[in-house]
Amino acid sequence: MPRCPEPRAPRSVWVRIVAAVLALGTASTAAAHPDITMECRVLFNFEDGKVTGIGETWTFDEAFSAQLIADYDEDHDGLFDAAESGAMEREVFGNLSEIHYYTFLSINGREQTDLKPFGFRATKEGEIVTFAFGIRLPEPLDPALYPVTLELKDPEFAVYAVLTGDEPALLRGDTQKRCRAAIRDDRENPYFDGTVIPQEIRLVCGQ
Repeated sequence: MPRCPEPRAPRSVWVRIVAAVLALGTASTAAAHPDITMECRVLFNFEDGKVTGIGETWTFDEAFSAQLIADYDEDHDGLFDAAESGAMEREVFGNLSEIHYYTFLSINGREQTDLKPFGFRATKEGEIVTFAFGIRLPEPLDPALYPVTLELKDPEFAVYAVLTGDEPALLRGDTQKRCRAAIRDDRENPYFDGTVIPQEIRLVCGQ
């Protein structure tokens, strides 16, 4: 179990239940609709023509944002300081490792299961909360030779991840402009008993 340096005030029952859903997710907890919706944006980081990692932002719906604010903005200043953001990283985000942080990344057709996020931070704009973090690839790779695809999804549908309509996939550092991010509905691989179609991001690159 994670070691807490000092006692913390108890969280609300609702947030602890949500953390359990985020960690384990069962079909019984996610009925016909998800408990949480988040709009996502993905950034692919290039260095010297190779992809070195990805960045993600998750912007939560009003209801879940309100619960996060109520439970983690302990000084009620309308912001998340380092300690408050760190608590969310441990108690909410940290529970997602077994389901790959909702990130289903494939390189050359092989799913990457050992993801190691870094740089987590939680921010608040108005009454909406956003999580942001990065994931490094095992090694830099040329996406023209090793195809890269990514889907954001919760297979149990407790959380509905949808790409934002405003620049859902960005490429940073692709100075040669060889690549673009193609987005499509992955109708071949629906989830949650075949009822939900994920969105796939694929890097399409020239030689």
